[in-house]
Amino acid sequence: MHLLYVAMSGTVGNPRERHFIMAGVAVYETAVFHVIQELDALIRDELGPEAVEDIELHGNEMLGGRKSWRSVPRDKRERLFDKALAVLTGASARSLRAFGIIIEKAALEEEDPVEFAYEQLCSRFDQFLRRNYLRRNERQRGLLIVDKSRYEDTLQALARDWRVGGTRWGNLRNLAEVPLFVDSKATRLVQLADLLSYALWRRYEKGEVERLMSIIDAFDQEGGVVHGLYHHKLPDR
Repeated sequence: MHLLYVAMSGTVGNPRERHFIMAGVAVYETAVFHVIQELDALIRDELGPEAVEDIELHGNEMLGGRKSWRSVPRDKRERLFDKALAVLTGASARSLRAFGIIIEKAALEEEDPVEFAYEQLCSRFDQFLRRNYLRRNERQRGLLIVDKSRYEDTLQALARDWRVGGTRWGNLRNLAEVPLFVDSKATRLVQLADLLSYALWRRYEKGEVERLMSIIDAFDQEGGVVHGLYHHKLPDR
């Protein structure tokens, strides 16, 4: 089974923000433990062993120096952010795939950016699982584990509707169950997805390109086609 950990950045109702981001990190089930160990080791190296239990990797708070990150020097915060994000292309890279959906809110006239992004993400994850099956003749199911948010009821309802009527691109044949929602403090993989979503948000909202480009090869791709990164934008952008 592949687990897709999902997080979001940006606020749909904030007129000062142009973009809404939904990002996911797909992990093969046997690699979950190893990725957690990698992230914990980075925290231990930068902040000491006592921080492993207490600290949450959260992109906005880390780069902004907020909450539990207020007392951590900026250089340490930024270095740990970049090292944790680099796990996507590090020792566990073969068991990881990144997905990112970037929505320019003005490009959607009547659709909800959250619903649109979620449909894109689920469809692309489902196709990733289908390609794995065609390549290896080994069917792997998928399960989404999503950071708790005010969108929980909306996403659960969409998942139930798609089981009956499918998405606009057809049925999702490889997802084992409706999404599960968890507190991001409880799981390092959701935290990694949060770092990814915030790196995407900073790239498209603030024009900070370098951080995203450092992990661009982590996005799901095959045969020179990048399937895991989708940017819905106005025609003139």
